[in-house]
Amino acid sequence: MKTPIFSHGRSLAAVLAGVMFSLALSQVAQAETIKLGGLPSLTGNWSSLGVNSVCMMELARDELNAYLKQHGSAKRIQLIIKDTQLRPDLAVQQYRALVAQGVVSVIGPQSSAEVAALVDPVKNRGVPIISQGSTASSLSLAGDRIYRMVPNDTHEAEAVRALLRQHSVKTLVPAWRDDAGNRGLHDSLQSQFTAEGGLMLAGVKYSTDDQQDFTPVVAELNRQLGEALATAGGDASKVGIYIAAFDEVVRLMNAATQFPLLKTVRWYGSDGVANSEALRNDAVAAQYAMDVGYPNPNLGPPTMARDKWQPLVDLCFAKTGISPDAYALAAYDATMVAGLNASYKKSAPRLSRHEILPETANQYFGATGWTRLDDMGDRADGDFDFWALRPGSNGQPEWKVVCHYNSLSNIIEGQDCEP
Repeated sequence: MKTPIFSHGRSLAAVLAGVMFSLALSQVAQAETIKLGGLPSLTGNWSSLGVNSVCMMELARDELNAYLKQHGSAKRIQLIIKDTQLRPDLAVQQYRALVAQGVVSVIGPQSSAEVAALVDPVKNRGVPIISQGSTASSLSLAGDRIYRMVPNDTHEAEAVRALLRQHSVKTLVPAWRDDAGNRGLHDSLQSQFTAEGGLMLAGVKYSTDDQQDFTPVVAELNRQLGEALATAGGDASKVGIYIAAFDEVVRLMNAATQFPLLKTVRWYGSDGVANSEALRNDAVAAQYAMDVGYPNPNLGPPTMARDKWQPLVDLCFAKTGISPDAYALAAYDATMVAGLNASYKKSAPRLSRHEILPETANQYFGATGWTRLDDMGDRADGDFDFWALRPGSNGQPEWKVVCHYNSLSNIIEGQDCEP
Protein backbone atom coordinates (compact mmCIF):
# COMPACT_ATOMS: atom_id res chain seq x y z
CA MET A 1 0.00 0.00 0.00
CA LYS A 2 1.17 3.55 -0.66
CA THR A 3 -0.60 5.53 2.01
CA PRO A 4 1.70 8.03 3.73
CA ILE A 5 2.96 7.55 7.25
CA PHE A 6 1.75 10.99 8.22
CA SER A 7 -1.68 12.23 7.14
CA HIS A 8 -2.87 15.57 5.76
CA GLY A 9 0.43 16.25 4.03
CA ARG A 10 2.23 17.06 7.26
CA SER A 11 6.00 16.77 6.97
CA LEU A 12 8.05 14.52 9.20
CA ALA A 13 9.63 17.56 10.84
CA ALA A 14 6.24 19.13 11.51
CA VAL A 15 4.73 15.98 12.99
CA LEU A 16 7.66 15.30 15.27
CA ALA A 17 8.33 18.90 16.25
CA GLY A 18 9.47 19.08 19.83
CA VAL A 19 10.34 15.40 20.05
CA MET A 20 13.83 15.04 21.51
CA PHE A 21 15.32 12.69 19.00
CA SER A 22 16.29 12.53 15.31
CA LEU A 23 15.92 9.91 12.64
CA ALA A 24 18.83 7.49 12.76
CA LEU A 25 19.12 6.71 9.07
CA SER A 26 22.02 4.42 8.32
CA GLN A 27 24.72 5.83 6.05
CA VAL A 28 26.16 2.37 5.46
CA ALA A 29 24.46 -0.79 4.31
CA GLN A 30 24.40 -2.37 7.74
CA ALA A 31 21.09 -4.12 8.37
CA GLU A 32 19.39 -3.75 11.72
CA THR A 33 16.26 -5.62 12.74
CA ILE A 34 13.88 -3.92 15.13
CA LYS A 35 11.68 -6.49 16.82
CA LEU A 36 8.15 -5.61 17.93
CA GLY A 37 6.02 -8.11 19.81
CA GLY A 38 2.29 -8.74 19.62
CA LEU A 39 -0.01 -10.31 22.22
CA PRO A 40 -3.42 -10.82 20.57
CA SER A 41 -6.10 -13.38 21.44
CA LEU A 42 -6.19 -15.53 18.31
CA THR A 43 -7.79 -18.78 19.49
CA GLY A 44 -9.62 -17.73 22.66
CA ASN A 45 -12.27 -15.27 23.75
CA TRP A 46 -12.56 -12.00 21.75
CA SER A 47 -10.56 -13.53 18.89
CA SER A 48 -12.34 -11.32 16.33
CA LEU A 49 -10.28 -8.39 17.60
CA GLY A 50 -7.14 -10.49 17.85
CA VAL A 51 -7.31 -11.67 14.24
CA ASN A 52 -7.85 -8.17 12.87
CA SER A 53 -5.21 -6.73 15.19
CA VAL A 54 -2.59 -8.98 13.60
CA CYS A 55 -3.76 -7.96 10.13
CA MET A 56 -3.44 -4.27 11.08
CA MET A 57 -0.04 -4.81 12.67
CA GLU A 58 1.22 -6.44 9.50
CA LEU A 59 -0.01 -3.54 7.38
CA ALA A 60 1.75 -1.11 9.71
CA ARG A 61 4.96 -3.15 9.56
CA ASP A 62 4.91 -3.13 5.77
CA GLU A 63 4.31 0.62 5.67
CA LEU A 64 7.10 1.29 8.14
CA ASN A 65 9.56 -0.88 6.23
CA ALA A 66 8.68 0.77 2.93
CA TYR A 67 9.20 4.15 4.55
CA LEU A 68 12.58 3.17 5.99
CA LYS A 69 13.73 1.75 2.67
CA GLN A 70 12.60 4.85 0.80
CA HIS A 71 14.70 7.02 3.12
CA GLY A 72 17.84 4.92 2.76
CA SER A 73 17.72 3.23 6.15
CA ALA A 74 18.90 -0.35 6.57
CA LYS A 75 16.60 -0.78 9.56
CA ARG A 76 13.63 -3.10 9.22
CA ILE A 77 10.70 -3.89 11.49
CA GLN A 78 10.02 -7.52 12.40
CA LEU A 79 6.85 -8.70 14.16
CA ILE A 80 6.78 -11.59 16.59
CA ILE A 81 3.22 -12.60 17.41
CA LYS A 82 2.19 -14.84 20.32
CA ASP A 83 -1.38 -15.95 21.06
CA THR A 84 -2.66 -15.22 24.59
CA GLN A 85 -6.15 -16.79 24.25
CA LEU A 86 -7.24 -13.81 26.41
CA ARG A 87 -5.73 -15.62 29.42
CA PRO A 88 -3.80 -13.39 31.86
CA ASP A 89 -1.43 -16.21 32.88
CA LEU A 90 -0.59 -16.98 29.27
CA ALA A 91 -0.17 -13.28 28.49
CA VAL A 92 2.52 -13.07 31.18
CA GLN A 93 4.24 -16.18 29.85
CA GLN A 94 4.17 -14.90 26.27
CA TYR A 95 5.36 -11.43 27.29
CA ARG A 96 8.43 -12.93 28.97
CA ALA A 97 9.10 -15.03 25.87
CA LEU A 98 8.93 -11.93 23.67
CA VAL A 99 11.33 -10.03 25.92
CA ALA A 100 13.74 -12.98 25.76
CA GLN A 101 13.58 -12.75 21.96
CA GLY A 102 14.68 -9.12 22.05
CA VAL A 103 11.54 -7.11 21.32
CA VAL A 104 11.72 -3.39 22.13
CA SER A 105 7.96 -2.86 22.52
CA VAL A 106 4.85 -5.05 22.67
CA ILE A 107 1.50 -4.28 21.07
CA GLY A 108 -1.28 -5.66 23.26
CA PRO A 109 -2.58 -7.49 25.08
CA GLN A 110 -6.15 -6.53 24.30
CA SER A 111 -7.95 -7.07 27.61
CA SER A 112 -7.58 -5.27 30.93
CA ALA A 113 -7.30 -8.54 32.85
CA GLU A 114 -4.20 -9.40 30.83
CA VAL A 115 -2.75 -5.92 31.22
CA ALA A 116 -3.33 -6.05 34.98
CA ALA A 117 -1.38 -9.31 35.15
CA LEU A 118 1.52 -7.65 33.30
CA VAL A 119 1.99 -4.64 35.60
CA ASP A 120 4.80 -6.26 37.61
CA PRO A 121 6.44 -8.13 34.69
CA VAL A 122 6.60 -4.89 32.67
CA LYS A 123 8.07 -3.09 35.66
CA ASN A 124 10.69 -5.81 36.10
CA ARG A 125 11.56 -6.36 32.42
CA GLY A 126 11.26 -2.72 31.31
CA VAL A 127 9.85 -3.43 27.84
CA PRO A 128 6.73 -1.25 27.37
CA ILE A 129 3.37 -2.52 26.18
CA ILE A 130 0.81 -0.59 24.11
CA SER A 131 -2.66 -2.09 24.45
CA GLN A 132 -5.26 -1.63 21.73
CA GLY A 133 -8.23 -2.72 23.85
CA SER A 134 -7.66 -2.35 27.60
CA THR A 135 -9.98 0.24 29.17
CA ALA A 136 -10.02 -0.37 32.95
CA SER A 137 -9.55 2.96 34.72
CA SER A 138 -7.99 1.05 37.63
CA LEU A 139 -4.96 0.59 35.38
CA SER A 140 -4.51 4.33 34.76
CA LEU A 141 -1.15 4.61 36.48
CA ALA A 142 1.63 7.07 35.74
CA GLY A 143 5.11 5.85 34.86
CA ASP A 144 4.25 2.14 34.60
CA ARG A 145 5.47 1.73 31.00
CA ILE A 146 1.98 0.61 30.06
CA TYR A 147 0.30 2.66 27.34
CA ARG A 148 -3.20 2.34 25.89
CA MET A 149 -4.33 3.49 22.48
CA VAL A 150 -7.95 3.69 23.64
CA PRO A 151 -9.67 5.86 26.28
CA ASN A 152 -10.32 4.32 29.69
CA ASP A 153 -13.74 3.07 30.77
CA THR A 154 -14.96 6.41 32.08
CA HIS A 155 -15.20 7.64 28.47
CA GLU A 156 -17.12 4.56 27.28
CA ALA A 157 -19.46 4.89 30.26
CA GLU A 158 -20.17 8.47 29.20
CA ALA A 159 -21.19 7.22 25.76
CA VAL A 160 -23.51 4.56 27.19
CA ARG A 161 -24.96 7.04 29.66
CA ALA A 162 -25.74 9.45 26.80
CA LEU A 163 -27.60 6.70 24.96
CA LEU A 164 -29.54 5.71 28.08
CA ARG A 165 -30.46 9.34 28.56
CA GLN A 166 -31.69 9.58 24.97
CA HIS A 167 -33.82 6.47 25.49
CA SER A 168 -35.17 7.84 28.80
CA VAL A 169 -33.98 4.74 30.69
CA LYS A 170 -34.24 5.39 34.41
CA THR A 171 -33.57 1.91 35.84
CA LEU A 172 -30.83 -0.48 34.80
CA VAL A 173 -30.20 -4.15 35.61
CA PRO A 174 -26.56 -5.06 34.91
CA ALA A 175 -24.61 -8.28 34.40
CA TRP A 176 -20.86 -8.31 33.94
CA ARG A 177 -17.91 -10.65 33.56
CA ASP A 178 -15.74 -10.49 36.65
CA ASP A 179 -12.49 -9.30 35.07
CA ALA A 180 -10.71 -5.96 35.34
CA GLY A 181 -12.04 -4.47 32.13
CA ASN A 182 -15.70 -5.43 32.36
CA ARG A 183 -15.79 -4.75 36.09
CA GLY A 184 -14.39 -1.29 35.37
CA LEU A 185 -17.07 -0.65 32.75
CA HIS A 186 -19.80 -1.63 35.21
CA ASP A 187 -18.36 0.50 38.00
CA SER A 188 -17.90 3.59 35.82
CA LEU A 189 -21.40 3.35 34.37
CA GLN A 190 -22.90 2.77 37.81
CA SER A 191 -21.16 5.87 39.15
CA GLN A 192 -22.29 8.10 36.29
CA PHE A 193 -25.81 6.67 35.94
CA THR A 194 -26.65 7.00 39.63
CA ALA A 195 -25.06 10.46 39.84
CA GLU A 196 -27.67 11.64 37.34
CA GLY A 197 -30.51 10.15 39.36
CA GLY A 198 -30.77 6.74 37.69
CA LEU A 199 -31.32 3.53 39.62
CA MET A 200 -28.94 0.64 38.99
CA LEU A 201 -29.86 -2.61 40.69
CA ALA A 202 -27.29 -4.99 42.20
CA GLY A 203 -27.23 -7.02 39.02
CA VAL A 204 -25.24 -10.21 38.50
CA LYS A 205 -21.46 -10.59 38.50
CA TYR A 206 -20.42 -13.85 36.83
CA SER A 207 -17.10 -15.69 36.72
CA THR A 208 -14.55 -15.89 33.92
CA ASP A 209 -14.99 -19.67 33.70
CA ASP A 210 -15.47 -20.55 30.03
CA GLN A 211 -17.60 -23.55 31.01
CA GLN A 212 -20.01 -21.57 33.19
CA ASP A 213 -23.70 -22.46 33.14
CA PHE A 214 -25.55 -19.19 32.50
CA THR A 215 -28.99 -20.42 33.53
CA PRO A 216 -28.61 -19.21 37.15
CA VAL A 217 -27.22 -15.89 35.89
CA VAL A 218 -30.17 -15.13 33.63
CA ALA A 219 -32.64 -16.45 36.22
CA GLU A 220 -31.33 -13.83 38.67
CA LEU A 221 -31.42 -11.17 35.95
CA ASN A 222 -35.03 -12.13 35.33
CA ARG A 223 -35.88 -11.82 39.03
CA GLN A 224 -34.25 -8.40 39.33
CA LEU A 225 -35.88 -7.22 36.10
CA GLY A 226 -39.25 -8.01 37.68
CA GLU A 227 -38.31 -5.72 40.59
CA ALA A 228 -37.14 -3.00 38.19
CA LEU A 229 -40.37 -3.09 36.22
CA ALA A 230 -42.39 -2.87 39.42
CA THR A 231 -40.36 0.18 40.44
CA ALA A 232 -41.02 1.73 37.02
CA GLY A 233 -44.73 1.11 37.31
CA GLY A 234 -44.58 -1.54 34.61
CA ASP A 235 -43.22 0.87 31.99
CA ALA A 236 -40.70 -1.29 30.09
CA SER A 237 -39.44 1.73 28.11
CA LYS A 238 -37.91 3.13 31.31
CA VAL A 239 -35.94 -0.03 32.11
CA GLY A 240 -32.88 -1.55 30.45
CA ILE A 241 -30.41 -4.43 30.83
CA TYR A 242 -26.68 -3.70 30.59
CA ILE A 243 -24.21 -6.47 29.78
CA ALA A 244 -20.41 -6.02 30.00
CA ALA A 245 -19.03 -9.16 28.39
CA PHE A 246 -16.94 -10.91 25.77
CA ASP A 247 -17.94 -13.80 23.49
CA GLU A 248 -19.55 -15.68 26.38
CA VAL A 249 -22.56 -13.42 25.79
CA VAL A 250 -23.57 -16.06 23.23
CA ARG A 251 -24.23 -18.58 25.99
CA LEU A 252 -25.86 -15.92 28.15
CA MET A 253 -28.35 -15.01 25.42
CA ASN A 254 -29.08 -18.65 24.63
CA ALA A 255 -29.94 -19.15 28.28
CA ALA A 256 -32.02 -15.95 28.30
CA THR A 257 -34.46 -17.46 25.81
CA GLN A 258 -35.88 -19.46 28.72
CA PHE A 259 -37.20 -16.26 30.36
CA PRO A 260 -39.62 -14.28 28.14
CA LEU A 261 -39.65 -11.29 30.51
CA LEU A 262 -36.01 -10.49 29.67
CA LYS A 263 -37.01 -9.81 26.08
CA THR A 264 -39.48 -7.06 26.97
CA VAL A 265 -36.81 -4.37 27.58
CA ARG A 266 -33.88 -2.95 25.65
CA TRP A 267 -30.41 -4.44 26.18
CA TYR A 268 -27.17 -2.44 26.05
CA GLY A 269 -23.65 -3.79 25.62
CA SER A 270 -19.93 -3.06 25.80
CA ASP A 271 -16.84 -2.84 23.60
CA GLY A 272 -15.88 -6.49 24.22
CA VAL A 273 -18.84 -7.68 22.13
CA ALA A 274 -18.82 -5.13 19.30
CA ASN A 275 -18.15 -7.04 16.05
CA SER A 276 -18.08 -10.41 17.83
CA GLU A 277 -18.05 -13.15 15.20
CA ALA A 278 -19.08 -15.67 17.85
CA LEU A 279 -22.33 -13.76 18.42
CA ARG A 280 -22.99 -13.10 14.74
CA ASN A 281 -22.50 -16.76 13.83
CA ASP A 282 -24.81 -18.20 16.51
CA ALA A 283 -28.31 -18.16 15.00
CA VAL A 284 -30.22 -18.17 18.29
CA ALA A 285 -28.08 -15.60 20.10
CA ALA A 286 -27.80 -13.35 17.04
CA GLN A 287 -31.57 -13.24 16.63
CA TYR A 288 -31.98 -12.53 20.33
CA ALA A 289 -29.47 -9.66 20.10
CA MET A 290 -31.42 -8.17 17.20
CA ASP A 291 -34.71 -8.55 19.05
CA VAL A 292 -33.48 -6.60 22.10
CA GLY A 293 -31.53 -3.95 20.17
CA TYR A 294 -28.22 -4.46 21.96
CA PRO A 295 -25.97 -1.60 20.73
CA ASN A 296 -22.32 -2.02 21.76
CA PRO A 297 -20.03 1.03 22.01
CA ASN A 298 -16.57 1.03 20.53
CA LEU A 299 -14.02 3.72 19.84
CA GLY A 300 -15.11 5.40 16.61
CA PRO A 301 -12.56 6.34 13.93
CA PRO A 302 -12.87 10.06 13.18
CA THR A 303 -14.23 11.24 9.86
CA MET A 304 -11.15 13.40 9.38
CA ALA A 305 -9.01 10.24 9.25
CA ARG A 306 -11.21 8.33 6.80
CA ASP A 307 -8.65 8.55 3.99
CA LYS A 308 -6.28 6.71 6.29
CA TRP A 309 -8.49 4.08 7.91
CA GLN A 310 -10.87 3.15 5.10
CA PRO A 311 -8.20 1.45 2.92
CA LEU A 312 -6.93 -0.42 6.00
CA VAL A 313 -10.44 -1.60 6.89
CA ASP A 314 -11.03 -2.76 3.32
CA LEU A 315 -7.74 -4.68 3.17
CA CYS A 316 -8.26 -6.49 6.47
CA PHE A 317 -11.90 -7.30 5.78
CA ALA A 318 -10.87 -8.86 2.47
CA LYS A 319 -8.26 -10.92 4.31
CA THR A 320 -10.09 -11.95 7.48
CA GLY A 321 -13.77 -11.66 6.58
CA ILE A 322 -14.30 -9.78 9.86
CA SER A 323 -15.17 -6.08 9.82
CA PRO A 324 -12.33 -4.30 11.68
CA ASP A 325 -13.38 -1.85 14.37
CA ALA A 326 -11.46 1.06 15.85
CA TYR A 327 -9.75 -1.18 18.40
CA ALA A 328 -8.19 -3.09 15.52
CA LEU A 329 -7.20 0.24 13.98
CA ALA A 330 -5.69 1.13 17.36
CA ALA A 331 -3.40 -1.89 16.93
CA TYR A 332 -2.25 -0.38 13.63
CA ASP A 333 -1.54 2.96 15.30
CA ALA A 334 0.18 1.27 18.23
CA THR A 335 2.49 -0.55 15.81
CA MET A 336 3.22 2.66 13.92
CA VAL A 337 4.03 4.56 17.10
CA ALA A 338 6.20 1.73 18.47
CA GLY A 339 8.00 1.32 15.13
CA LEU A 340 8.61 5.02 14.62
CA ASN A 341 9.78 5.37 18.19
CA ALA A 342 12.23 2.47 17.83
CA SER A 343 13.50 3.79 14.48
CA TYR A 344 14.75 7.00 16.04
CA LYS A 345 17.67 7.52 18.35
CA LYS A 346 17.52 9.87 21.25
CA SER A 347 19.35 13.17 20.95
CA ALA A 348 19.55 13.50 24.71
CA PRO A 349 21.50 10.56 26.19
CA ARG A 350 19.61 10.75 29.46
CA LEU A 351 16.30 9.87 27.75
CA SER A 352 15.39 6.27 26.93
CA ARG A 353 13.18 5.15 24.06
CA HIS A 354 10.55 4.35 26.65
CA GLU A 355 10.61 7.88 28.01
CA ILE A 356 10.11 9.45 24.60
CA LEU A 357 7.41 7.03 23.44
CA PRO A 358 4.58 9.25 24.73
CA GLU A 359 6.03 12.17 22.76
CA THR A 360 5.99 10.03 19.62
CA ALA A 361 2.32 9.17 20.25
CA ASN A 362 1.40 12.77 20.99
CA GLN A 363 2.74 13.91 17.61
CA TYR A 364 1.25 11.11 15.49
CA PHE A 365 -1.94 11.27 13.43
CA GLY A 366 -3.02 7.83 12.34
CA ALA A 367 -5.99 5.62 11.55
CA THR A 368 -7.75 6.57 14.79
CA GLY A 369 -6.84 10.26 14.50
CA TRP A 370 -4.50 12.04 16.87
CA THR A 371 -3.07 9.49 19.30
CA ARG A 372 -2.47 11.95 22.12
CA LEU A 373 -2.00 10.31 25.52
CA ASP A 374 -2.89 11.70 28.92
CA ASP A 375 -0.56 11.83 31.92
CA MET A 376 -1.40 8.22 32.76
CA GLY A 377 -0.40 6.97 29.32
CA ASP A 378 -3.99 6.39 28.15
CA ARG A 379 -5.67 7.78 25.03
CA ALA A 380 -6.76 11.26 26.03
CA ASP A 381 -10.15 11.30 24.30
CA GLY A 382 -12.29 9.83 21.57
CA ASP A 383 -15.76 9.45 20.09
CA PHE A 384 -17.67 6.16 20.11
CA ASP A 385 -19.65 4.24 17.50
CA PHE A 386 -22.45 1.94 18.64
CA TRP A 387 -22.42 -1.40 16.80
CA ALA A 388 -25.45 -3.69 16.68
CA LEU A 389 -26.46 -6.80 14.78
CA ARG A 390 -29.01 -6.08 12.10
CA PRO A 391 -30.39 -8.14 9.19
CA GLY A 392 -27.99 -8.03 6.25
CA SER A 393 -28.69 -7.89 2.54
CA ASN A 394 -28.26 -11.67 2.29
CA GLY A 395 -30.63 -12.31 5.16
CA GLN A 396 -27.81 -13.06 7.58
CA PRO A 397 -27.01 -10.89 10.63
CA GLU A 398 -24.41 -8.19 10.06
CA TRP A 399 -22.67 -5.82 12.44
CA LYS A 400 -23.61 -2.25 11.60
CA VAL A 401 -22.93 1.14 13.17
CA VAL A 402 -26.34 2.27 14.38
CA CYS A 403 -25.38 5.58 16.01
CA HIS A 404 -22.45 7.71 17.10
CA TYR A 405 -21.47 9.42 20.35
CA ASN A 406 -19.87 12.84 19.93
CA SER A 407 -17.60 13.35 22.93
CA LEU A 408 -17.33 17.11 22.37
CA SER A 409 -21.08 17.71 22.48
CA ASN A 410 -21.92 14.73 24.73
CA ILE A 411 -24.82 13.76 22.48
CA ILE A 412 -25.90 10.75 20.47
CA GLU A 413 -26.08 11.20 16.69
CA GLY A 414 -27.97 8.97 14.26
CA GLN A 415 -31.61 8.14 13.70
CA ASP A 416 -31.15 4.42 14.43
CA CYS A 417 -30.69 5.23 18.10
CA GLU A 418 -33.72 7.45 18.46
CA PRO A 419 -36.19 6.35 21.19
